[in-house]
Amino acid sequence: MFLMKKILILFFFVFSCFNKPLLSIDFGSYLAGESAYVNKDNKAAIYHFNKALNLNEINTEYGRDIAEKLCSLYLLEGKIEECVLLAERIERDLESESIDSTNIRMALVVSDIKKKKYNSALNRLKKIKKSSYERFSVPIIEAWLIAEEKNNFNLAEQKLNELEADIVVSGLRNLNLALIHDYFDKNQEALKFYQKSVNAFNKPSYRLVEITANAFQRNKDFEKAKNIFDKFLSDSNDYLLVKKHLNQIEKREIPKKLILDLNDAVAELFSTIASTFSSDFTNNFSIIYSNFSIYLKKDFEVAELYLAELLEDNNRYEEANNLYKKVQPSSSFFWHSKLKTARNLELLGDTDNAISILKKMSNEEKGRYDSLKLLGDIYRNYEKYDEAIKSYNEGVNRIDNIEIRHWDLLYSRGMAYERDNQWKLAEEDFLKILELVPDQPDVLNYLGYSWIEKDINLEKAKTFILKAVELRPRDPYIVDSLGWAYYNLQEYDNAVEELERAISLKPTDPIINDHLGDAYLKVNRELEAIYQWKKAIEFKADDKLKKKIKKKLKKYNNNDLDIL
Repeated sequence: MFLMKKILILFFFVFSCFNKPLLSIDFGSYLAGESAYVNKDNKAAIYHFNKALNLNEINTEYGRDIAEKLCSLYLLEGKIEECVLLAERIERDLESESIDSTNIRMALVVSDIKKKKYNSALNRLKKIKKSSYERFSVPIIEAWLIAEEKNNFNLAEQKLNELEADIVVSGLRNLNLALIHDYFDKNQEALKFYQKSVNAFNKPSYRLVEITANAFQRNKDFEKAKNIFDKFLSDSNDYLLVKKHLNQIEKREIPKKLILDLNDAVAELFSTIASTFSSDFTNNFSIIYSNFSIYLKKDFEVAELYLAELLEDNNRYEEANNLYKKVQPSSSFFWHSKLKTARNLELLGDTDNAISILKKMSNEEKGRYDSLKLLGDIYRNYEKYDEAIKSYNEGVNRIDNIEIRHWDLLYSRGMAYERDNQWKLAEEDFLKILELVPDQPDVLNYLGYSWIEKDINLEKAKTFILKAVELRPRDPYIVDSLGWAYYNLQEYDNAVEELERAISLKPTDPIINDHLGDAYLKVNRELEAIYQWKKAIEFKADDKLKKKIKKKLKKYNNNDLDIL
């Protein structure tokens, strides 16, 4: 279908070139828009597609293609109303199978809800194919529209009870059953469903904990509310997130209701789905759903902060920091927003400001170590190992009793020690972590690989790395470590097998290419070895590795050094 659409558009262009009186096409802008679209430069794509789009031709294959792309780009940029204006022009021609079409139809529903056109929203929901997350988002939105427009509790409840049985979906169903009971002032029944929703997850999200505890607090069951927060703290130990709520509970204060109406409920649904189902493959989907949330509920802090994380995943650090700037000192998220801001500033190259923020933070909360860990990480990234170790040590000194949750601080310090040639101290940290978390794959791999590099404990190193591969079989660096372990144990056939697998997982990594080249040489595959070494240089090996590879190429490939 996609290929046929492109062929039709191309035919349209060719036809129009020979029929200029019929219409005028900005072919250059269209191609520029396509290029920006493919390269995920949303703002440039919007600019060029807008230049290419002639609204008089929107009902042509060419016009609909541009309009649909523009709608999708508008949704990714949070421009819901701009999308809706176009979507209303092409709604009849949207393909039911297309993910983009589904999101555009959902945008029309969201717009209807915002404008209180509830019957229109219900009718449009019927046209959305329930193929993915829509299989539960659509019925839940329908339930809320029925509750709001028809004031029919029984029908809304029935719609929610029809949702499929699934751990995550059950959590969503129970939460929305709780909210709908709450909406109709059925308080005791609501509390039962709030409890069910939080019990559906081993580690419920902060937001679900906050909503549930808020309900018990509003019903003056302060002990239950405190227990919910205490359980959350036992898993996350992030006291700053719940500090304000615990103070309210201690003072027996009745908080405001968090979800007041249909808009709030649907915004909550979109945000929950976006955060629950996010992955590399659904990042754009989660961004769009987060934008729906923010459109329906202005200054929805939880959705804005989650959107900031999604933008970070797309390397849009400046835009993420613009969202973090909105967080006020009174917010439970203020500390975390400052941490994220500092990290993003480093990634943007503004290291001095990042360090300044973190140093100030480390003096504000003497009981916390997270700002010191991030400060140490920045120093380590810039090979300032003395400063990094100093920051990590200060962080460790703030901890009375090292527990499982502190493993990442010890891991960072261990890596800094190893890079600073303080191997014994590094090894102590790695072994201490494995006492706390025996199956931590990163540590098993790092320690095992380090032993191999130092030509010590080779059999134990292989055992550690085999365990790491078992825990994370598709991690190219861990698979590479296993191949390199076999190489150092002179099991060259096994080395080749694992290193080839590592290359298939990460073809452009210079170190893996270099390792595979060395392994090929040991099994008399010299030409392939030379090829892999050249690839390692091509994939931007650092100066130290490049120097080693040059020596090998000079030895085995005297007549072909053009790549050097």
